[in-house]
Amino acid sequence: MKITEQGKTTSVIVRQLYVYLYGATNSKMAFLHKNAEGSRDNLQQLKDIRDLLPEYLQFKERPIENGKFDRGKDNTTAIVNPFNNNSIRAFASATTKARASSLLRGKSLSSLWCDEFAFLQYNQDIYLNSAPALKTVFTLAKQTGSPHGIVITSTPGFLASD
Repeated sequence: MKITEQGKTTSVIVRQLYVYLYGATNSKMAFLHKNAEGSRDNLQQLKDIRDLLPEYLQFKERPIENGKFDRGKDNTTAIVNPFNNNSIRAFASATTKARASSLLRGKSLSSLWCDEFAFLQYNQDIYLNSAPALKTVFTLAKQTGSPHGIVITSTPGFLASD
């Protein structure tokens, strides 16, 4: 019997969903994948799992006044929780070394998930250039006890390549 799926993607999605819904406030999270479609698919899976929760636990809309609702943001590349202002953005992968160097630079992210990192073009450039901004936010998050960090998941890459 050959088992190919280990559940790593779903495990990370469930963890990120918890942080998005309940675990933090004003947190900016990013999903990165070897291609833009993969990032969007991971975000969609997160929303699909959220939608399995009872409606009162989904936090998709916040009543504001006169029967109106704040629905935050919810599209194929980003969501914003209207209750706690947490956000998740699905980033497109970098197609050039220059784009990789600036992809996440200056972003105030409390959480970065790099899925299929072994196959992400220019992964070292992305990681090294985003580290200074991430370190600043991570330090603040640690002081307040807010979830933060980098999650890297991947199937094995090719040992003979970077």
